[in-house]
Amino acid sequence: MSTLTSRTRAQGASIVTTLPAEVVRRLGLPAGRELHWIADGLGGFRVVPHSDDLAEALDAHEAIMAEYDSVFRELAR
Repeated sequence: MSTLTSRTRAQGASIVTTLPAEVVRRLGLPAGRELHWIADGLGGFRVVPHSDDLAEALDAHEAIMAEYDSVFRELAR
């Protein structure tokens, strides 16, 4: 597995980074494309290009997790 790096920098009140060219190539990202940052549950994130189908699935996931939070917590015990 190769390691790709980027550095953050301040831009106004935000922190920004530049995506490595290899990431842009692999994801097929044009400039201005929206990205989803999905928590992986291990303290990191998975970054994927926005799609309407993915946005709908993520919204449904959040609704289910919120509705059944106590059930999932009990199952985890």
